[in-house]
Formats: sequence, structure tokens, C-alpha cells
Amino acid sequence: MKIKGTMTRLAIAATIAAAGLTAPVAQAADRLSVALPAKMFVSLPEFVAQDKGFYADQGLDVSFDHIADSSIPIRSLISGSSDVIEAGMAETLIAVGKGAEVRTIGGIATGLHYALWVRPDSGISSIEDFPGKNIAVSSPGSLPHVVILALLRQAGVPEAEIDTINWVAVSGSSARRNAILAGTVDATVASYSPQADRAEGIDLMSVVGEALPNYVMLPWDVSVKSIETRRDVLKRFITAELLATRFIFENEAEALEIAKAHFDFSDEDLAAFYDFYTGGIWNPDGLVSDEAATYMQELNVAAGMQPEVLPVEAVLDQSILLEVLDEIGRFEN
Repeated sequence: MKIKGTMTRLAIAATIAAAGLTAPVAQAADRLSVALPAKMFVSLPEFVAQDKGFYADQGLDVSFDHIADSSIPIRSLISGSSDVIEAGMAETLIAVGKGAEVRTIGGIATGLHYALWVRPDSGISSIEDFPGKNIAVSSPGSLPHVVILALLRQAGVPEAEIDTINWVAVSGSSARRNAILAGTVDATVASYSPQADRAEGIDLMSVVGEALPNYVMLPWDVSVKSIETRRDVLKRFITAELLATRFIFENEAEALEIAKAHFDFSDEDLAAFYDFYTGGIWNPDGLVSDEAATYMQELNVAAGMQPEVLPVEAVLDQSILLEVLDEIGRFEN
């Protein structure tokens, strides 16, 4: 049967050629390179978009580059090696403040998915106990560093006391949690983990997003040039991402089956992750408020990483996202 099928296709091709006709050629998909954090559950919408064909339906060939250090993707965006990054709005704002032509265009993982993890015998019972301790962050100015500074300042910890913290560079959420388990650091912020929550030698002190509701975690950031020259491609990307996220909210069992193919977690842990991320981390409409964009800049200014708060339009351009929402509607769960 295979031979017969092959001969039939060859015969058809020969007939077309003899008649002087041109066989239809499939249009190549538009390519997008997307930089994401180290592989973790927050990126499930991207895996769903890939596995369920949401990208393909939009004529896109999307590749992922998982980068543990959140300070690196903005450099890859500016250099042109990444088309879209989901790495941390704080770093993007720092770059804009230095003149980089990049913008946040929305995002599906805007909620702050970090938890505050501490070593049980560290003497830390609240964020006010951080001064004088060894605290793990990816690097100075990275997403974990900015988040911890935001918590410290919100709690009213004086700058002189913040200066006594020993910042320890450890890239990646799992690596920072492991540093606590190894006893080399006293605390950190890192992504939520049911396994770590059950482990001895590390305590989950609080869910950070509850304390910082206006913090924007992992939006889509792109170059201004891309907004101008690849607007249609970005529109299709946003459409695929929103549809994949909504699929997760509406099809828990199938979404968890896809998650099982990408993550080595028990069914119990996958269910815990699902509840955590659908409880305010994933954003099925993708919008970032003007208030949140201003708040993020204020954090950077207070930390000395951005000279001034810029007008919202200088950092946020959601015109493409709004076009998509006009077409597919707002999410109702």
C-alpha cells in the first residue's frame, strides 16, 4: 500500500509537470525565538501552545530558549538574538531607562509566582530579619534581587540595614532552593514548588505575590522595531498564547496530561501547581495595567537602577494585544 501511495503521488506530480502547471507550495511559517526562564511550570502555556498546535494554527514556528539568569534575556533581545522575552519587567525597564528601544506588550505570566523560602534555623521569621543574612539572588539587579528589595522597602527596612545583606549569586529557582537545603544561604525568593514545600531543611514563609499584587513578573517584551515591522507576526503570537492559556483554564485534565509530558512531577504535585498558577499567576487576557507599569518603575528608581519614572507609553505598548482582545473577546471563567 505504501508503494502504491507513493506511485500515485509521483504520477500526480508528473501530470502536473506535463501540463505546465505549478504545484501549490505550503507557505513557510514565520519564525519566532522566545527566551523563557529555566524550564518550570509557569511556562506550561507555551508548551500547550506548541503541543496543541496553537502556534501552528497561527502560522508560527516558535523556538524556546530557557535561560536561568533573568538578567541575560534583555541583552539577547537588544542584540536581536531573541524576538520575544519573558524574563522580568524590571530588567526591561532598566534597559529602557538607559535608552534601549524595547517595550512590554502584555503577558500571560504577569502574576508574581515567587515564594519566600528560608532555612529553618536561620533565625528569619519575617522579611525584617534579612539584614545581616546570606540571601540568594540570580545576580545584582536580577528579578529575585528586585523582588526582595521591594519586600524590604515595603516592610520599611532602612537602607542602612539593607546594605548589610550579603547577596549570594545563585542562578535559577531550583538552585537557590538547593542552596538553602545545603545550608549555604539563609533565604531566597524562588518559584513555587510543592516538593520543596514538603522537604525538610527549607520552609515556605510566604507567597510573594500576595504582598506585591502590582508586581509584573514575566511579561512579553519586544523591540520597538519588531512592533513596527513584525506587527502581524506578534499579533498571531499573542493570539496563540492567549488561546493556549484559556485552554488550560477550561481543560484542566488535558492540560495536566501535557504538563506530565514535560515535567517529572507526581499527579499530586501537578495538581498543586495547576491550582497555584490558575489562582492569579496566569493572565488569560494578557493585560498589564498602567498602575503596575508605574509601580515597577518606582521600585527600580528606589533601588537606584533606573534614573526616573518614565511616561507609561515609553515602556508599555499594548496596542497589538488590544487588537487581539477585540477579535477573540475577554476571558470569562
